[in-house]
Formats: sequence, structure tokens, C-alpha cells
Amino acid sequence: MKIRTVIFYTTTDEHRPVEEWLDSLDDARAEAVALGIKFFEEYPNPIVPSKYFEKIAGTHLWEIKCHYGKEQYRLLAFTEGHAIIIATHGFSKKTWKIPRREAQVAEARRKEYLNRKK
Repeated sequence: MKIRTVIFYTTTDEHRPVEEWLDSLDDARAEAVALGIKFFEEYPNPIVPSKYFEKIAGTHLWEIKCHYGKEQYRLLAFTEGHAIIIATHGFSKKTWKIPRREAQVAEARRKEYLNRKK
């Protein structure tokens, strides 16, 4: 049963960058990310352990963490309302730190989304 819902960000011209990124992955990796999202949505406690979901310091963004073997995949997202997570960007992570460019893309999409809602 879903406790929270992940929604993929949609651009003004109806593109869904996170969905397009997932489609670019091979089936096994895309399935691993999809299972990570499902796990996150269904995690039974209100607080998801930082191993799976963590606030990115100094931003309005959160990181949903997915793994495929030793490979790491991340969805950058923000919250809207109660238990709604808007995933704005996805990427393969090779280092401990979130690359600045990836965070900038996600933050720009967050701002654009919120401006459209006004």
C-alpha cells in the first residue's frame, strides 16, 4: 500500500525528463530504479531511512536512492503537499557527492514547476 506518491515532473511541452531517462536505461537497471521508487512509496514508516531518502543540504531537494548491484541511481525531487514527491531529475551517480550540475537541473525544474502553479 502506498504511503507516499512519486510523480514525474512534466515540462510545459509535455516532456517527462525522468521518464525519458528511465527509458534510456536497459531493462534491468530501469527495473531496479522502478523497484526503488516502489519501495520508497510503500515504506511503512513516516520517516524513510537516509539509506533510501535524504535531504540535500542547502537546497529544497531530496534524493531518492536506488541501487543496481554496486551502481547507484538517484532521483532528485521535492515535496508538495502531504506525501507527494515530484521527481525532477534522474542520473547515475559515480561519487559520494551530488554533482552540482545535476542539482542545478533539478532545482531549475522545481522553480519552473512552482511558477506554473501560481
